[in-house]
Amino acid sequence: MNIKYFFIKAIWGNRTYRLFLKPFDKMRVDVRPSADFGSAAIPLNKVCRVSDARNPEWARGYRDLLFPSDTAIFHRKIWEFNQTIFGLRKLRRLHPQASALGIGCGHEELMYFLANRVARVVGTDLYEGTYLGGESAEDALLHPDKYAPFRYRRNHLEIRKMNALDLKFEAGAFDFVFSLSSLEHFGTKADKFRSLREMNRVLRPGGVAALTTELVLNRLSRRRDYFRLADLLGLAREAGFVWDDPLDLSVEKEYAEPPLAMSIEMYRTPHVVLRNFGTVYTSFSLFLHKPEGPDPAKNALVGDEIDAPPEPFIHRAAFANVQVPGCVKAGADIPISMILRNEGDVAWYRNSSRSHRVRIGVWIADPQGNVFGGEPRRISLPRDVGPGEEIAIEAKVRAPCEKGAYRLHFDLVKEFCFWFREKGSPVPAVPFDVV
Repeated sequence: MNIKYFFIKAIWGNRTYRLFLKPFDKMRVDVRPSADFGSAAIPLNKVCRVSDARNPEWARGYRDLLFPSDTAIFHRKIWEFNQTIFGLRKLRRLHPQASALGIGCGHEELMYFLANRVARVVGTDLYEGTYLGGESAEDALLHPDKYAPFRYRRNHLEIRKMNALDLKFEAGAFDFVFSLSSLEHFGTKADKFRSLREMNRVLRPGGVAALTTELVLNRLSRRRDYFRLADLLGLAREAGFVWDDPLDLSVEKEYAEPPLAMSIEMYRTPHVVLRNFGTVYTSFSLFLHKPEGPDPAKNALVGDEIDAPPEPFIHRAAFANVQVPGCVKAGADIPISMILRNEGDVAWYRNSSRSHRVRIGVWIADPQGNVFGGEPRRISLPRDVGPGEEIAIEAKVRAPCEKGAYRLHFDLVKEFCFWFREKGSPVPAVPFDVV
């Protein structure tokens, strides 16, 4: 364990929290075992819970977005997507002629889901800065297909660079808006209020704002960016919103005692209740309504959706004319040449955003399958490659230092997403000897 990690764990770890902070702290919400929560009814305005996955209608979102449904890897961000879809369905907002606005939505999967169901979806964000996973990558403005999780109706989605505090749309332009874990990042309290007021302005009378955000659960927290419930509801009310359903703030004991310590347990799952030093928090869903107007014809559209099960893209690569020396010296560079063909139905983008770019992965293994060198070496594509196109690849990889028989394996990876072999693409292996 390096010194930096030891220091972080000593200060932020659960042991320090239990010894020095928890005796003076108190949860402001009800904490109960997960088994206490049934699957029959799920409120709209509620905190994140793993038990929600027991409800078949709620869990339908996993299928809609092609997300894994294993509760052992449950994540509150995926919960936010499922809860938003669940609520929009319950409120009958997925009308085929409806219009939707995403605020601070980067390249979220929800945009593509909605594009297959409603008439118009506009996704907005600043599309600048650096975020974990590249959620707000600028090239989403140029290549929305790069981030699409499945086929979508391209003419039903547009993406714009726009500030959430100054939405460039006329009043009453949309039937519903959605914003997932963005509101807390919009600056000061006044800025957050301004954003909520803008959401209200661009909604038609009777429209809905589907929001998720980070909600503080404990008394000790001094964070100003995450919301306490009273502050969030006060801003929403002042912006002109109302809400119908009751608020459910009960969290599951299994995931709250202790919460995951960020950032040293960032990748642990289930990922539900978190702690950032003295702040314990989780995701909270809130469905806000703009009051209806006197003229029903001018109110937001309400009606039944037309179901559109997701159609996955085909991710398939063909490696031809692969040239590898049959014999190389130990520790020497191995020259590689090949022709690579895109046999799928979606382009491979090679630009340098942190996620979703496609690169070649090369690794070396012995005949028994033991891999040498750890993570496969990445080789960048020379350009974007559309469906049916071919490119020539020349590269080098380092040979093992021990003599013997080996194989070079080739695959493609969509960074932060998947390896093509997971989608059924073949992985060629070329034998060579080290002397």
